[in-house]
Amino acid sequence: MNTNYILPFLWMRGESEDVIREEMGKIYDCGIRAVCVEARPHPEFAGPGWWHDLDIVMDEARNREMRVWVLDDAHFPTGYANGFIKDKYPSRKKVYINYNTADVWGAKDEVTLHISRMLKPTSSWLDMGKPKDTEEQKNNQLVVVVAMELVSKGLLSEQFINLSDQVSDGFLTCKLPEGNWRIYVIYKTRTDGGNPTYINMLDKESAATQLEAVYEPHYERYGADFGKTFAGFFSDEPSFGNVNGFDFNETIGQKDMPLPWSDEAESMLQQALGDQWYAYLPYLWADTIEMKQSIHVRYSYMDIVTKLYEKNFSRQLGEWCEANQVEYIGHVIEDNNQHSRLGSGAGHYFRAMAGQHMAGIDVIGGQIIFGGAGLERVGITKGDGEFYHYALGKLGSSCGHLDPKKQGRTMCELYGAYGWKLGVRDMKYILDHLVVRGVNYLVPHAFSMRDYPDVDCPPHFYAGGNNPQFRHFAYLMRYANRLCHIFNGGTHIAPTAVLYHGESEWTGRYMKMQEPARELTENQIDFDFVPADMLHALDSYNGKVDQHELKINGEVFRCLIIPYSQYVTKELALFMMKNQELEIIFVDGHPEGISNERNDQRAAELLAAIKTRSVISLSQLADELKAKHIYDICLNNSFKDLTYYHYFKDNHRFMFQNESAYETFRGEIELPIEGAAIIYYGLEDRYERLRTRKEAQKIVIELELQPYESCVILECTEEQASKYDYYIPHSDKLAACSSQIDLSANWGYALVHNKAYPHFGEVQRLETLVPISRDNPTFTGIVRYEKAFDLAEAPTTRAIIAFESIYEGAELWINGEYVGMKVCPSYTFEVERFVKKGINSIRIEVATTLDRDRLLYPEPPFTITHDAMDPTGMFGAITLFLE
Repeated sequence: MNTNYILPFLWMRGESEDVIREEMGKIYDCGIRAVCVEARPHPEFAGPGWWHDLDIVMDEARNREMRVWVLDDAHFPTGYANGFIKDKYPSRKKVYINYNTADVWGAKDEVTLHISRMLKPTSSWLDMGKPKDTEEQKNNQLVVVVAMELVSKGLLSEQFINLSDQVSDGFLTCKLPEGNWRIYVIYKTRTDGGNPTYINMLDKESAATQLEAVYEPHYERYGADFGKTFAGFFSDEPSFGNVNGFDFNETIGQKDMPLPWSDEAESMLQQALGDQWYAYLPYLWADTIEMKQSIHVRYSYMDIVTKLYEKNFSRQLGEWCEANQVEYIGHVIEDNNQHSRLGSGAGHYFRAMAGQHMAGIDVIGGQIIFGGAGLERVGITKGDGEFYHYALGKLGSSCGHLDPKKQGRTMCELYGAYGWKLGVRDMKYILDHLVVRGVNYLVPHAFSMRDYPDVDCPPHFYAGGNNPQFRHFAYLMRYANRLCHIFNGGTHIAPTAVLYHGESEWTGRYMKMQEPARELTENQIDFDFVPADMLHALDSYNGKVDQHELKINGEVFRCLIIPYSQYVTKELALFMMKNQELEIIFVDGHPEGISNERNDQRAAELLAAIKTRSVISLSQLADELKAKHIYDICLNNSFKDLTYYHYFKDNHRFMFQNESAYETFRGEIELPIEGAAIIYYGLEDRYERLRTRKEAQKIVIELELQPYESCVILECTEEQASKYDYYIPHSDKLAACSSQIDLSANWGYALVHNKAYPHFGEVQRLETLVPISRDNPTFTGIVRYEKAFDLAEAPTTRAIIAFESIYEGAELWINGEYVGMKVCPSYTFEVERFVKKGINSIRIEVATTLDRDRLLYPEPPFTITHDAMDPTGMFGAITLFLE
């Protein structure tokens, strides 16, 4: 039985054998039984040095019964094909269509255009000195010349004149009707877009270069291990790449840019648009007065290129892996809604994932922030906090839940590029945030073997022995494996489905899916995002509509929620017409058009049919669903920061997380189960019995969660529950204590850097606890605090010691006995078994992050964000509660 759900990145740079074996051992010591080796920094990927180093990793993995995944390229992002496009197959480079224009004002007489000069981008003095592939530009090919009438404010009429047949010897000579005209010269090119050394995702032969360059050489060397020690390949952020950079704004029709192209795309577009397909191409860039044909053309283009990405790249790689007994995983760029865009995106999240055996996302660079739900992020670019907090995790897990190929599995790359400030305190929050949204495989970023400090996308978990929190990280990873095991191999239960907004963005005004997602999340109504593709191919996803319910791959939804979309597809409209018994709610308005139906009468009929469905404002959505009894759990008092996840595997199981930075949740929760229930604390691997009250076919429990806290509730029998002590909320335990002892003053402390642990320095005294960083602002390592206290009587029932502020990892000893570890608030320990009458000694060791250590080193070559530094050490009130 699989009990490992963690495969951290192991960066390979050509280190010595001893260093590689040591790092593999440290990963193993964390309870982790897999690695994903990253070649990006290695100087000889798929060459002799690479094979030498990977042989060592494979040997360690075989001996330790671990599994190995390989990031599938020499450079980031996936698609470089280890340089084969540049060095071996230049004919397989990306192809684009691009355009130039010439305006003709007050057309009256014959005009001439030099078309040959218009088959390349315009340039100015600002472009002088920039590299150009002038030889390749000579191969650019004219596709069409079209004149469109300028009407007002840059808008065009959808009446066009095809002038292509009037081009001769590189010149166009024509006479246009009276008026103002814009002539579009559209051409095919290999030079105008993104990185020319990358594969063309729309071309099967070009995409297959990835297999030849990376996958097949690894099979040749490790074929006997495939499906055993060698687990598979990981694609990291493959994309269309039709432009360079990460602007996250490459929505079709909204940005001037060259567009991905291939012969197959051309053939499919001709089939979709008819014999005059090429004359419609200006609509891919130009807005029109009518916005009718342009909507259809944009939808058709995006539909075609995303399906080709799916077929020629994602599925081709996935099918190769299946044929060779390994799996294909990874993620695309989802950031800032890029999951449905071109550029660094893949155009349609679910189609991009189609060939993978797990769904995948990443959470890096400060995308999920404790206490920052829904707020704008500022880093390399400004980030949509509402997307990151309310949609990203659910986007991944929805694909994992609903696509049978994924077997319920969703992977997340996490922690990378947060900086050295990220420690176990917030790592635990991010981990819980993802699991409570359905993520159940983790790729922590990263283990780096470069000499400390490695400035490349920290934190690094071991950091050559320098990271003071490495023991705490190992503790957290064991928790992560236990938690992910609970939520693997079963079925997610949610009452609602929310339509994925990808196709809506391609065509007109739309509401982002995270807006209803936020409303549902803050009212404890769970959901999955469902793409339209699944709705009109339910058989392919083990799905059907039955007895007023939408069933997909074992999940059962009682309602389909459609965020406002100016246009919907005819397939979606037909699905709604066919399934009248299914509850369907439009949020904030009905659609106004059908994006891929060119027949006006048929489009009007479809719109009339779906406008019988109800419209609910976003602000009233949750109340309307509750009024219709479309919910799963119910709180007696609202608390918007309580998130939950309902799962069934042999029994019902629920995860709850308090995502508030300040407020404690305390209240009753109605659960849709009838038996007994126990609460599981994953960090301590500990169970308690819950008191329950039966109401109809449900039970009511009482729960208290402080900020940073989470728990799992498990349905069980009375006999099973009777094995455990009853759960008592933490505040009730404190309230029951009859006396308190203030331990806040007069502590001794000593410091040590992690590599010198446990050889602490000289003991110093603190009458009043203050952060160590006040007097020692650059210290990072372990702070050991000690003191003695006198207890007149041993506690008869309970003793709790509570520390107000600790940054961050803490281990406690009382009277020389180890009490336990904490990696995040609340820093409270139950110590009745350890304290005694008379003199007691207490020792607590606090591990900092490495954040302040950066003050001792030169400024790194790049700075993604500027973060406030946390204090270090232990301070505030320390209280012993006695009952």
